[in-house]
Amino acid sequence: MIRYKVRYEQPHRHFISFEARIPVEGKEKVQLQLAAWRPGRYELGNFSKNIRAFEVTDELSNPLPIQKLTKDLWEADCEGLQHVILSYEYYAADLNAGSTFLDERLLYINPVNCFFFLPDQPDIDYEVVLDIPDNYVLACGLNTIRKNVLSAKSFDELADSPLIASAAIRHLQYQLGKYVFHIWIEGEVNLDEARLVNEFVAFTDAQLILFGDIPCNDYHFLFLFSPDFIRHGVEHSNSTVIAMGPAADFQNEPLFKDLLGISCHELFHTWNVKNIRPVEMLPYDFTKENYSRLGYVYEGVTTYYGDLLLWRSGSFNDLDWLNAVEDRLQKHFENPGRFNLSVADSSYDTWLDGYSSGIPWRKVSIYNEGFLIAMICDIIILHNSEGKYSMDDVMRVLYNDFGKKGLGYSESDYFNSVKRFSGDVANEIFDELVNGTDDYMSWINTVLEIVGLTLSQIPAYKWNESAFGLKVDENNGKVTVSTVMPDSPADHGGLWEGDEIISVDGTAPYKNFQWLLKMSKETVDLKIFRRGKMLDIKLSEVGITWEKKYRVITLDAPTEDQVRFFNLWKSRS
Repeated sequence: MIRYKVRYEQPHRHFISFEARIPVEGKEKVQLQLAAWRPGRYELGNFSKNIRAFEVTDELSNPLPIQKLTKDLWEADCEGLQHVILSYEYYAADLNAGSTFLDERLLYINPVNCFFFLPDQPDIDYEVVLDIPDNYVLACGLNTIRKNVLSAKSFDELADSPLIASAAIRHLQYQLGKYVFHIWIEGEVNLDEARLVNEFVAFTDAQLILFGDIPCNDYHFLFLFSPDFIRHGVEHSNSTVIAMGPAADFQNEPLFKDLLGISCHELFHTWNVKNIRPVEMLPYDFTKENYSRLGYVYEGVTTYYGDLLLWRSGSFNDLDWLNAVEDRLQKHFENPGRFNLSVADSSYDTWLDGYSSGIPWRKVSIYNEGFLIAMICDIIILHNSEGKYSMDDVMRVLYNDFGKKGLGYSESDYFNSVKRFSGDVANEIFDELVNGTDDYMSWINTVLEIVGLTLSQIPAYKWNESAFGLKVDENNGKVTVSTVMPDSPADHGGLWEGDEIISVDGTAPYKNFQWLLKMSKETVDLKIFRRGKMLDIKLSEVGITWEKKYRVITLDAPTEDQVRFFNLWKSRS
């Protein structure tokens, strides 16, 4: 067993002290590995940059020779010893749902960031002793041995079990059948707790109906409410951490529904990716990239069901659901990267630049495109099976045939599961939309018509940035071009990402940019600052409405079949 002690003394400095007693059983050398990435974010995390005061000693505190082999792998000499003592400090100043954080109010540890493991013994047991104030409440999905002492049966279990500790944690819970669900709330937030529990019961029940059971005995929602703006959730096998803010605004209905959406999404991950997992990630290899082309399944399908199940459970009404679909369509059609890189290839490249904007027009979002592909498959399956089957059945096959058996699924396994219920049309969907860069429009129009809907394209307002094919960021007194669409008036005029707009028709644009565009006539004269030089740019073609707003609306006279399929789409389980 690796026995860890965790403590801190001056929380305003954000340093957490770790000490581990590690069995080496007389080996000449021991290798100590820190994870290179964390599940839920498929890019290298470089957590070792937060490590300082790294030391390995014998049990009498005599330092042992150590060598750093890679950015996050150390090796220590330990010949003749039964145990070594590893000690270090971890800097925890960044608060998001996947980080580790310490201040005067809160200790939040995501163990995959900051606990070491033995590469040749990943299944060794762990015991973690937390030295925290007596009035702190500890929330975690791990087994509790005694007060503030946790245990894990492997590094994988430890890495997947975040904890929060604070004197200000509130606890709610609900039960469905034999399963208990805990809601831990940290932060000064004004929530209607009774409504919160009712909504959580509804979408949890919808997920249990879909899958039949859940691959854990109890489940923990760990909420970190911040006074700052943040929207972030990370999935774990029997828990999720969700960081949201501003905490003062949760009486606002759209923000409350954002909270429901993130929560439903993260709970669905308990099945999809924590249990139903691509073969390339089973087991996780924490030492390097785990490449997979299936991000459109483990993130995209989850994004689709995160909203769909709120609609199915009654938390979303029809308009809420159609607004969610419209949002995904708008993001799709605004992204010229859809003509360059498929969603499967974009999944593979999350390890390269998947969580930054990257170079212009290069890639697509596994979340967004995955949502739309899942929706297309869902409606096609409903239609081709006369309502007998849906994407629910695809996910149940993956759960029963792979997840429950501890097997990873491949690209062909997923394709065959979809084809089993959709028929040969799956060949076209995967060739054109998953592995290709074909236009989604015809598929979208086809499936919307099946459920009695149509896609309306409304011209964007003539005098705003969208009409010129650009987007800007307005921060710190500057207006900076963030996006230029190909072949748009902005592109033809010579604008590019990173250009700082100094004036619009002679007037400073900060906090005034949209209004100045509205006041423009046939052309717009811009002064920009680029690489130390002032340049004049003229935007013409302003009569061209370059961008469109996409709306999903109900047909005036839907047929009985269209109404039937719409209702099946909403409530088939």
